[in-house]
Amino acid sequence: MSMHKGIRRILRFMALFTTWVALAALAGCSHGYSYYRPGVSKFDHHDTGLQSRDLVDMTNKMAADIVKCAAIAQSRTKVIVVMGHIHNKTSTPWQNDEIYVARIRALLNQDANGIVAFVMPLAKVGKLQSKYLGGRSEQFNSRTGSSQRTTITPQYVLNGTFYDLPNAATTYYLCSFKLVDIETGEIVWENKYETRTLNLY
Repeated sequence: MSMHKGIRRILRFMALFTTWVALAALAGCSHGYSYYRPGVSKFDHHDTGLQSRDLVDMTNKMAADIVKCAAIAQSRTKVIVVMGHIHNKTSTPWQNDEIYVARIRALLNQDANGIVAFVMPLAKVGKLQSKYLGGRSEQFNSRTGSSQRTTITPQYVLNGTFYDLPNAATTYYLCSFKLVDIETGEIVWENKYETRTLNLY
């Protein structure tokens, strides 16, 4: 009789254990899309430094303000801009600095109603022409019977510089962007994004 009780206890324990494992598995699978893709506009307390939310807020602000500057807003023709680089003067090395100017370019191409056009840096244009045009920067115009230049001369370059001021508990970031007249060197537009982050280790 006691042996049967022991067997029943073992079977009851195994059933409870199996149920617990099944519930744990279901709990692990219950996370939805937002758990695995939390969104670029959310902060993660496990991360330090600039995050995707900073990138989104920063580039949204810059793109909205660039089109208001006089060099663009008052131009009667399409403004040609070449995308420069982000100069990293912070204490943290980067893997990719082009992501900031790339998002600004995408926003302006989407929302600037065609008043701004972007061209690639001349070195990259040369590589494209070498690959697809055999190195020629001119092509024959069948209507006029003459060759015409296929490259566009940019008027402005968009650059940025990031600085930081690290302390024991927090780090202050200053992210500056400027639009520079290529011929004169005049800074025709400049704006900044500032934030302070917690140093969690």
